[in-house]
Amino acid sequence: MTNSKIVQILIVDDDRDIRSIVSAGVESLGFEALEAKDGETACKIWANDQPALVILDLMMPGMTGKQVCQWIKSQENGKTVPILILTAITQLDDKVDLLDSGADDYLTKPFELRELQARVSALLRVGQLNTALRIKNQELEAAQHTIIDQERQLLALQLGGTAAHQLGQPLTALKLNCHLLEMLPKEDEKFQKAFAAVKADLQRMVELVEKLRNVDAKKTETYHGKEKILDLGGRKGPL
Repeated sequence: MTNSKIVQILIVDDDRDIRSIVSAGVESLGFEALEAKDGETACKIWANDQPALVILDLMMPGMTGKQVCQWIKSQENGKTVPILILTAITQLDDKVDLLDSGADDYLTKPFELRELQARVSALLRVGQLNTALRIKNQELEAAQHTIIDQERQLLALQLGGTAAHQLGQPLTALKLNCHLLEMLPKEDEKFQKAFAAVKADLQRMVELVEKLRNVDAKKTETYHGKEKILDLGGRKGPL
């Protein structure tokens, strides 16, 4: 292991002699052994220290090894923690059930200490890979959220610039023509022209709003030489 922090391994067994033997084997590999004599104690130790690997006896009073395994795997930080079950069972269906319950590996009693050490080393490598993958996935998810937020902000700016650019002139013309209509009698020719212009500008705004409803965010155009706005298409001449 290259980490400066000593890797902790939790050994859970109601047999003190088994705990001592397994702990000695773990410590000879350079790891720190934490011991628990039952499932309840094991859960408390794991919640407090969150060791890198758990070695569980299957048959214990109170919480069984299977129950402890399921509890650890149900915790947010326990999903990728490797769990090795020590068991005396030999039936294939029972072994498959252990793996289905969340165990990553099992070792049938009686076992050789060298095999236990080999399983521990292998499971720790898997655990490191799983942890690294989880961290990378979290970083990727955070990066995706950042990109989405940036794209939303850019689209909002483009939409705002487009609305200001495309609607600015007809709104100004409407305001001026409405002021003119207030000053002129209906019979005046200027009144009729101003009224026609108001209707035309209103229709133009309706068409622009409809284009905004169906705008393609991928299509943009340059405004004032540098600012990007959405390209609504179909414009005839500068506004």
